[in-house]
Amino acid sequence: MMAKIDDVVNGRGWETRKKILEILGNGPTTAYEISKRLGLNYSTVRYHLDLLERSGLVINMRQGSRQLYSISRNLVSMKII
Repeated sequence: MMAKIDDVVNGRGWETRKKILEILGNGPTTAYEISKRLGLNYSTVRYHLDLLERSGLVINMRQGSRQLYSISRNLVSMKII
């Protein structure tokens, strides 16, 4: 199910999602690395990444055994952050 971008951007937790997007703006990274950088629980970061992915703002890809997240072209064209 696709999440509405307005709900993701204007909803509760946006500040956390914004920090995640700022980290991803520096290049692809794992949820674990994001959780360590933000000092948040891994499951919290995964929750926010899932919302961002369902809204089309973030994509994930496999690199070996690692799952990397990066910002999508949609986010770049929308200039949300």
